[in-house]
Parts: sequence; structure tokens; C-alpha cells
Amino acid sequence: MSVRAPTPDQLAAKWAISEVIHRYCRGLDRMDKALALSCWHPDGTDDHAPLYAGSATGFIDWLWPVHAAMNVTRHVVSNTLIDLHADGTTAGAETCWSLVLQTPQGVQTFDIVAGGRYLDRFECIDGVWAIRHRQSVVDWNRVDPVRVTLADFAATPLIDVHNPEVPATVPRRDAADFSYSVLGHIERH
Repeated sequence: MSVRAPTPDQLAAKWAISEVIHRYCRGLDRMDKALALSCWHPDGTDDHAPLYAGSATGFIDWLWPVHAAMNVTRHVVSNTLIDLHADGTTAGAETCWSLVLQTPQGVQTFDIVAGGRYLDRFECIDGVWAIRHRQSVVDWNRVDPVRVTLADFAATPLIDVHNPEVPATVPRRDAADFSYSVLGHIERH
């Protein structure tokens, strides 16, 4: 099977679609609701059933307090395949995802670890690529109790610290995260 070299317009479309997929992860992990919502067209839909199925706005509204109650969320995507349709304004994409959701339950903390795929239908309207419909498929998952962290080894570290006088960059789940000083101009379409 021979594959034709993509045109500049096709490359631009694939880049724009990839940016949407990555913006979604950043929006969720930094608790940036506007950034997360910017990934769908205003009338876009999302199916994370049985957790949620309906409008994308409804999905984000449902998800926000769920994620806000967690200590950490980490969404990672890979192996994205994008199929640009002949009309030039629609596309399909399959993206593998993995995530860790750290959630407190009483006095115990758990890591929810899962992997799956986003199956997205994209549309370009007025030059803006966004999700028309997202179907999330969970391929596997598990829940692990968090028994220890590196902080539990402060007296006898597992890793030799080279610069103990330099404070670590503290992660945040809002616009105060250091990443906003680097990526402060990510567009919200």
C-alpha cells in the first residue's frame, strides 16, 4: 500500500486536531474549565458512559466537582491516528489515553489507574477544528491504595538529593501552576 505525502493543508489540519486532544488533557489536569470546554464545538457531545453521556458542557459541569475532589489527575495521550475526510472539514481520530486519578476516601488515598481510547469525530467550522462527538472507551483499569510516597523516605531518601537547598517546584491544579508562565498563551477557541 502506497501512502501519499500529505498536503500542507492536511498537515495543518492534523496539527490543529492534535492540539485539541492535548488541550483537553491540560484543561483537565490544570482544572482550567475554559480550556477544557474549548475542545468541543458549542453543541458538541461526549459519551463516557456509564459515568456520563450527553452534551460536552454537561460533561465538564459534571466532571468538575469530581476532579476538584481529587488530589491529582494526570491524563496522558499517545498513538493518535487522524483520518481526514475528503470533504476537508471533518475527520475521525483515535487516541490512546492513560490516566492516574489520586483520590482520598476517608483516611485512605487511592490511585485509579486506567487506559483506553478516545474515538473523536472532529469538524472544522470557520477555520476552527473542535470535537463534534467524543466516545471514550475504557480498555483496562485498576485501583491501588497509596501506601507510601517519596515523602515517607525523607529521613533516608531513596534518591540522593543533589541540591537540597533548592526548593522543588510545587505543582498546582490551577492557573498558579508554573506551566502557565511557560504556556500562558495557549489559545482557547
